[in-house]
Amino acid sequence: MHRGLYHQGTDSVDNLDLASNNGINLPTMTTIDSVYLRLRAIRISKGLSLADVEIESKGQIRAVVLGSYERGDRSLSVKRAIAIANFYGLPLSYLLEKPPQAPGIPEPAVIDLRRLSAIEEDQPASDRYRLTILATFIAQILTRRNDWNGEVLSLRSDDFTAMAMAMGINLQELMSILNANKILLSVK
Repeated sequence: MHRGLYHQGTDSVDNLDLASNNGINLPTMTTIDSVYLRLRAIRISKGLSLADVEIESKGQIRAVVLGSYERGDRSLSVKRAIAIANFYGLPLSYLLEKPPQAPGIPEPAVIDLRRLSAIEEDQPASDRYRLTILATFIAQILTRRNDWNGEVLSLRSDDFTAMAMAMGINLQELMSILNANKILLSVK
């Protein structure tokens, strides 16, 4: 058995190297960098600047400190991670591991904005109604991201889940609509 779980020169507990003699490859564990990147992604997804976090947390989470965590310039203690997770209203586990992806949806998937805007009016009324909801939903994502230059839009599995809920259908039905109308291009 190896002495340490930590591989020198990396910030991860990769494959634990405990079973390397047996040819077994255990899954890669969370990296410190992925935690830092997730911190930044969460803040940005909530539409907050570093200064906003400091103000809304009443100084409990200082902007300069959070920025240091996000860049990986400063070590994040469990106590601080819990405080940050509580501030964002998330379980600590969300910071420490990537959320599971919804089955059947590639991440990220690419939506063809040109095709969506060119959908013909001769669609059946039920499809036209659903496509209008879809177009409205995607327009809101574009507005939130301030992304008006692209001809395509990358979406996460959570975006598809929310879209399906807004349309009153399940994920499989949504994927069928996207594929039938050639709106879903591919996976990045």
